Amino acid sequence: MAKPIITILGLGTTGTSLGLALARSAAQAEVVGHDKLPEAAQAARRLNAMPRIEWNLHAACEGASLIVLAMPLSEVDETLGLIAADLRPNALVLVLSDVLQGAADLLSRHLGQHGHAVVGHPILNGVGGPLTPRDDLFEQAVFVIAAGATTDPSALELASNFVESVGAKPLFMDPVEHDGIIAGVEQLP
Repeated sequence: MAKPIITILGLGTTGTSLGLALARSAAQAEVVGHDKLPEAAQAARRLNAMPRIEWNLHAACEGASLIVLAMPLSEVDETLGLIAADLRPNALVLVLSDVLQGAADLLSRHLGQHGHAVVGHPILNGVGGPLTPRDDLFEQAVFVIAAGATTDPSALELASNFVESVGAKPLFMDPVEHDGIIAGVEQLP
């Protein structure tokens, strides 16, 4: 039986660290990475963060059971539009952002009734200095997971399992509530 495929789109610090954490956890999945910037993909390859790097977005998503978008929210809109037709019916799409309602709105617009779409925000504590990709970046971090009204409960379970596999603790929260708390904690002087 073939291993499930986890595709990580966006190989900056977050995406590369997810790949490293999955490798450390010995996840029983094939991890595929993609970044539109060749130098980001090459850096992830040098760190052995992904066993497979695809330069083609559609090839990276082909057959994926889980697709993680670890990119700026400004790039999520276009990326979701490009991959929507590539999704398997029960593939989980997880968009990482620190603004959950905005990401949830984009998921709703592009994936409509696709019941396996969630948003998440890893909240890193005690990280001193500049962030660099590492396999323990999410260790014991709170990882907020939020879903829309049409999200299938099994998608939340899959998202929770993924979060735990990278060493983080899932916390389920409403996207608007999350955004209000984050605005008060991170965005005020």
